[in-house]
Amino acid sequence: MEQKAFWERRAREFAGLYEEPTLFNRLFRRALYLRAQMTVERVRAVPGASVLDVGSGPGRNSVLFVKEAGAARVVGVDLAEDMVALARDLAARHGTADRCSFATGDFMKTDPPGAPFDFAVALGVMDYIGDPAPMLARMRGLARREVIASFPGFAPLRVLQRRVRYALGGCRVYWFGRAEIEGFFRSAGFPSWELLPCSGAGWLGVGRTG
Repeated sequence: MEQKAFWERRAREFAGLYEEPTLFNRLFRRALYLRAQMTVERVRAVPGASVLDVGSGPGRNSVLFVKEAGAARVVGVDLAEDMVALARDLAARHGTADRCSFATGDFMKTDPPGAPFDFAVALGVMDYIGDPAPMLARMRGLARREVIASFPGFAPLRVLQRRVRYALGGCRVYWFGRAEIEGFFRSAGFPSWELLPCSGAGWLGVGRTG
């Protein structure tokens, strides 16, 4: 519930990172855009793919999966009602509302419509999950091809800045090492996976479900 309240308060601020990226964000939050583009390329390789967007936030990535990767269907799930409202508005403005749908709820307790999906994606979500293994396992059960998730790595200056800023809002943040992330995929039951470096700020983990 604390995280839900935190993201309700920050919905519009967070959406601005995507809609109007500043020079500061382009330089110092490059991983935020790079991980999305890396995921778009994987989705694009499967024509007419279906995508489950876990922690879909303001919907920017969901819209990208349709417009840039050619996904036929994207279902987004997010805790915060304000985020879902922004996502629906964004999809309508970009003409993708017929292929993007969004639901409010706790992903671990929500049954997304239309499962299974070709891809289950969680970008910028594991930053706020102390033990990602159960979420990865649930995503694995909903994906036919791949589970794609970003994981922040440890960088002293960035860690200090984020820890203070998020703690003031009542939200905890986490960082992971390579071996730790591989352990999450192993515990979640993936037969194989790979970790792709993401601008020195962490990794994009890709777990194959079959």
